Amino acid sequence: MATHSRVLAGLLLSIACVLAVAGGREPVNPAAQNPPASSQQRASKSPHTLIGLQYESFFTPHNINWGPVEPSGSIGLYNGTAEAIPILGKYSSYDVNILKKHEEWFEYLGIDWLLLDWTNFLIAKTPWEEHRDATGEAEQTMELIFKTYHQLEREGKHPPKLVFMMPLFKSAATIPIGIQRLNKVIQWANQTFLDNPQYKNELLEFDGKPLMLLPWWGANVHTSGMSCGDLAKFTDQISAPRWTVRWMGTQLDDSHVDQCGYWSWMDGTIRQAVTQRDGAPEETVVTPSCFPFGFTEALLKTRRGWLDPKAVGKDHGAPYLESWKVALESRPKFIQIHQWNEFAGQPDDKGMGPGVKQKVFGDEYNLELSDDLEPTQLNGCGFRGCGGWGYYYMNLTKALISLYRNETPDITVLALSGPALTGVVKERQLHLTWNYVGKSPSSYTLKVDGRAVAEDLTGNQYILDLSKYPAGKHTLQLVANGVQTYFDLSPERMTTKSQTPLPVTSAIEINYTP
Repeated sequence: MATHSRVLAGLLLSIACVLAVAGGREPVNPAAQNPPASSQQRASKSPHTLIGLQYESFFTPHNINWGPVEPSGSIGLYNGTAEAIPILGKYSSYDVNILKKHEEWFEYLGIDWLLLDWTNFLIAKTPWEEHRDATGEAEQTMELIFKTYHQLEREGKHPPKLVFMMPLFKSAATIPIGIQRLNKVIQWANQTFLDNPQYKNELLEFDGKPLMLLPWWGANVHTSGMSCGDLAKFTDQISAPRWTVRWMGTQLDDSHVDQCGYWSWMDGTIRQAVTQRDGAPEETVVTPSCFPFGFTEALLKTRRGWLDPKAVGKDHGAPYLESWKVALESRPKFIQIHQWNEFAGQPDDKGMGPGVKQKVFGDEYNLELSDDLEPTQLNGCGFRGCGGWGYYYMNLTKALISLYRNETPDITVLALSGPALTGVVKERQLHLTWNYVGKSPSSYTLKVDGRAVAEDLTGNQYILDLSKYPAGKHTLQLVANGVQTYFDLSPERMTTKSQTPLPVTSAIEINYTP
């Protein structure tokens, strides 16, 4: 159902698709009244990058719930383990009002397509063939997305087009049976979606057919000894003549299946891989955070997912900017933003991996070690602590997409790196770094509680002496000089494009407790 790391060796993946929410209503953003050209127009008439977003719809009675910790129908995930609470509340994927609210946000952001995740269909607790409980609910919420988006199109909206990520293969040993069952799922998708003119129109077409992604997390040309030709012996047995098929792996920095044309769901480094086809960049993943993961029992003994020493947390958006740099440099046909709304993981005693003592956490862990982007309550309490990022990552995404598409080519997007939320600092010397994309600043000014403490800074780092300040909360603000933006990145509200230039700033709050 939604898992980046759940790549194999017993981690099962996710099934899901999008969501829907019960909770507050917000006024329609005026900037969303003039949406961009539809994604179908872009796919068929424009060489520009199609920007996608992974979107889950497994918040149902037999899949993911927000309540007490217990195993869910989404294999490998547990109820009540969200790292934060969505700003729209603890929603249900059956809530059409939330589907519509999310679509409004996606249209404003400029999202072209959604990655709908069915990866756990063939390994869920209820066999897919029975079409009930966990898998049946996933089918129902999937169809609800199609119906809702079709209705929104009739109302003049331009919702993202939809792309299936179908059930996964875990290892070569399971492939023969997996191929037979997957072919049946594809046949069912043909009958349910392609043969329904209303549903078919909601799918993203690529190379003349709807695009379908087929994951094989065990695919690895580095540690498995399998070549691209070996992988093709299995993948060629898939029967999907009515679809444009792309195979999807993960952790391309380790598996190297991009050499075989595989796309990625999530990589283990922020400077992520870019999959090439016919000598041109075709797909890359941008993500706010990531972690290394193993594809074999041996690697799983040394890599711990979010708790791995090489894991990269959210860090106030600085890694997210670095990930987008790869996309800005390569300009692929497809970008997949990882991810919108998983909000589930494992409790401390249920981490995955071999052995009782070895715990691998491959889904959401806490505020810092997670990769969801959906706006969250600033003061809500998740499984491992209270707090949230508000609209911050959604606002960052808006500014980054606007820069990527040259809608605002003259802007700079800045992120000051610092202590993870909740921002507790005990050391007297605080090492600050920062990252930016867009126009280069001439210099920087650092302010503490509104007062400049360092001016005309160059480079991307500074050591702040906190011994001069009393214990307690302090606001650090970095100002980029000589540049401008049109987007206020405040986490308290959703950004709208300003009619006049704004200063480029990034602020974090620390709690100094020497």
